[in-house]
Amino acid sequence: MRIYREFARFYARGPYPEYSRTMSQLLPRVLERFGAKPETVLDLACGEGTFAVELARRGYRVTGVDLSPEMLELAREKAREAGVTVEFLQQDMRSLDLPGGFDLVTCWYDSLNYLLEHEDLLKTFANVAEVLNSDGLFIFDMNTRYALSVGWQRHPAYVQQDTMDLFEVHRPSYDYERDIATLRITGFVREGEVWHKVDEVHRERAYTLAQIRGALERAGLEELACWGSLREMAPPKPDSGRVWFVARRGSRGKERR
Repeated sequence: MRIYREFARFYARGPYPEYSRTMSQLLPRVLERFGAKPETVLDLACGEGTFAVELARRGYRVTGVDLSPEMLELAREKAREAGVTVEFLQQDMRSLDLPGGFDLVTCWYDSLNYLLEHEDLLKTFANVAEVLNSDGLFIFDMNTRYALSVGWQRHPAYVQQDTMDLFEVHRPSYDYERDIATLRITGFVREGEVWHKVDEVHRERAYTLAQIRGALERAGLEELACWGSLREMAPPKPDSGRVWFVARRGSRGKERR
C-alpha cells in the first residue's frame, strides 16, 4: 500500500507541520554556527511543504522533492497561498534526477527512517553528495532505536488527533530482529455529513549512530555535528528520541556504487 495517499489530509491538518516550522526557525543558528550562507536549498521528503515554503519566504531558492503526489499537491497549494515560488518535484530520494548545484540539502521528521534497507540509506546519502555544491551542508534528523523500540511502544494504541472533523488512532509494534517499527494508522475524516475511514501502515527502521556515520563516510560526506537536541546543540544521550546530523560534502571523491 502506498503511504501518504489518504493520510496526507490527516498530516496537513494535524500537529505534524509544526515540526517543520520549528526546524525553519532553528535553522539560522545552525547555519551561523558553521559559517554557511546558502542560497539554493533542496528539501528531501518535503511533505506538505511547510519547511520549503517558510524558507522561500526568507528569500531562499527552494526545491522540494517528495514521493507522494498527494503531499505535493498540498505543498503546491501552500506555496500559492503564501505567494512564494518553490519547485516541487515527485521523485524518490533513492534515485534523484536533479542537475545539482545546491548549497544546502535538508531531510526532516525521520523521513530517512522510512528507508528500510541499509543500501537505500547509502544510495540516498550518495545522491545528496552528488547534488551538493562543494562545501555544501546536509542537515537531517532520524528517530533513534530508543524512540522506535521504547518511546513508540509505551502504549499499544493511542489517539493522535480528535477534533470535530477528524479522528486518528495509532497502533505501534516493533520487530527486534529487524529493528523495524510498524505504525498502523486508522483515521476518520468528515467531509460534509459523511465520515471517510482511512487505514495506512507506516514502517521505520532504527539505524545506529555507527551505521549512519558509516553511510555518510561512504558517500563522501564529512560529519560536522551530531546532536540529541537541535535547540541546545547538545550531544545525543542513551534515551534521546531523535538525532540531528550536520554533514558537509568533502573534497575527496565519493565511493562509487
